[in-house]
Amino acid sequence: MSMPPMRSFLPRILEPRRLAHQGVAISGELDHAFCDRLTEAVIEIVEPIVAELRFDTAEQGRRVMTGSVSTSVLIPCQRCLEAMSVALSADFRLGIVWSEEEAVSLPKDLDPWLVDSEAADVAEVLEDELLLTLPFVSYHPKDQCNDVAGYSTGEHPAEESAKNPFGILKQLKNSGSDN
Repeated sequence: MSMPPMRSFLPRILEPRRLAHQGVAISGELDHAFCDRLTEAVIEIVEPIVAELRFDTAEQGRRVMTGSVSTSVLIPCQRCLEAMSVALSADFRLGIVWSEEEAVSLPKDLDPWLVDSEAADVAEVLEDELLLTLPFVSYHPKDQCNDVAGYSTGEHPAEESAKNPFGILKQLKNSGSDN
């Protein structure tokens, strides 16, 4: 009998400067419990949050973290309000800095990761990256959506309002001239 592969979980708190100095690469799953903001922003996180991180020293001795993070979530379709699955994935390259002043001096290809002590919450950074990939507007494909095609108030035929959106004004004008 074969054993399933062991799942490795990322720690929430890391020492990014030490890891960069050592050139460490780590990968694993991030516990959903560390991602309150993402949990609140979606209906459900349906797949493990998987991350690959590489800590290194770049040009001019800058410490950087590069990597990727991905998961799949359920979000509401904004047309029919039913749940739809969306894959979230982000690649990133972050410069590990002590202060805002140091962040300003980073090259344009590095986003700042402000770490003002030895230890930092890597879960927060990974959650930020996933939140940035959430779509602004989300719709099922038209053939999969259960939206209502149209509606009628019953006051006038749907065909007339489809032909002329100002049909009701014409009716009001005509009824007003009869008086």
